[in-house]
Amino acid sequence: MVAEHSTILFSRNRLYHYQRTRPLTPNDPDYRRLHYVRYADDFLLGFSGPQSEAEEIKQKIGEFLQNTLKLKLSDAKTLITHARTGAAKFLGYEVCILQNDQKHDRRGHRSINGQVGLRVPAELVREKCQPYMQNGKPIHLAIALHDSDFSIVARYQQEYRGVVEYYRMAYNCHTLNWLRRVMELSMLKTLAAKFKTSVAKIVKHYKATVKTDRGLRRVFQVTVEREDGKKPLIAQWGGVSLAWDIGTAVLNDQPPIVWNKRTELLERLLADTCEHCGATGNVEVHHVRHLKDLKREGQVHSLWSELMAARHRKTMVLCKSCHVDLHAGRPPRRKQTE
Repeated sequence: MVAEHSTILFSRNRLYHYQRTRPLTPNDPDYRRLHYVRYADDFLLGFSGPQSEAEEIKQKIGEFLQNTLKLKLSDAKTLITHARTGAAKFLGYEVCILQNDQKHDRRGHRSINGQVGLRVPAELVREKCQPYMQNGKPIHLAIALHDSDFSIVARYQQEYRGVVEYYRMAYNCHTLNWLRRVMELSMLKTLAAKFKTSVAKIVKHYKATVKTDRGLRRVFQVTVEREDGKKPLIAQWGGVSLAWDIGTAVLNDQPPIVWNKRTELLERLLADTCEHCGATGNVEVHHVRHLKDLKREGQVHSLWSELMAARHRKTMVLCKSCHVDLHAGRPPRRKQTE
């Protein structure tokens, strides 16, 4: 067995400890500090001292894992990184020691030197943008074209908010603004492709201004009115602040599920609307055992199977006429105008 990713962060800078403990000799050559933090099988060591001792610590850890736990320390994943000139990766963050003589507080004193900083890795932003881009440009998501505009906007917002809330403790959280721009344009293109119109018309139709804790913000909003005096359902894109906030950030490795398929099916049935032609009343559910059944090799693919495969669902709510056409092998009829 191979131990998972771990990092030893070492630094000879003792200013951070001097600010906190006020030792009489801040440049004491015998000064040492070792901090340890672990989450599951990922751990990080913070060491103040020379690199030779950091190498010795790494060697002793490897011997302990090998002799006691019968584990092998991965040399490729266990790195020794200088805290000021580099950064250690831990739980998706980059951990470093801040150093900037130009940052001063109101008294004119240097305010951030020696403090631990968390930041968003640059490669993470590129990785998160990748599903929404092609050839370097944002594109629409074909898999979402058969969803309602409410579901499309809600899904984009939930996925983006989940990333932002996880990296709220990073001092460069503002770099996620590029992800926001890519996802926003991808969402607008998806809506434009769904309704076969232009992005400019989608922007004009869905734009709105809402009041947030940080003032008025421009958003894109979908409102679904409900009967019996119930409050309307609102899906909103935007209004998520990228301000650094270490006090309220919560690291959650089990984010809420974006799609609850069981509840979603119930809501689709309660809507009493054919998901293909838009007819209301007397709806039925067509069901396949596995999604892979829609893409079997050597099998003639019908337009119906292509529709279900694009939706990435094993169920499809249809009216009686469309359901009969599906089982009869007839092509889907023309959709009703929206």
